[in-house]
Amino acid sequence: MVPKPTPYHLKLFMSNKYTYAQVLRVLDGHIVASASTHERSTRAALEGQPKADKAASALVGRLIAERARALGIAAVHFKLAEGKKYHGKIKELVEAMKANGVGLC
Repeated sequence: MVPKPTPYHLKLFMSNKYTYAQVLRVLDGHIVASASTHERSTRAALEGQPKADKAASALVGRLIAERARALGIAAVHFKLAEGKKYHGKIKELVEAMKANGVGLC
């Protein structure tokens, strides 16, 4: 049985300096929630720490989960790009989202 896709998709981008996450509505491509280590509040929370490590990714995962839950989004679709492994910063971000109430399918 094939699982039913959710109407929302999680997009991640990780540069050498920052981590970005967006929740997109699949129907029209509208960004409904976003979080990054480039935001002023996130930079303040990570003062003196790297903005592109596992801890920063976990913080972005927590923030994007809180913002998605506030909009009534319970689950998002996430697919790793071909050749990418589920470890490190990606795993930390996704696990933080799961821990904060947004499931993945």
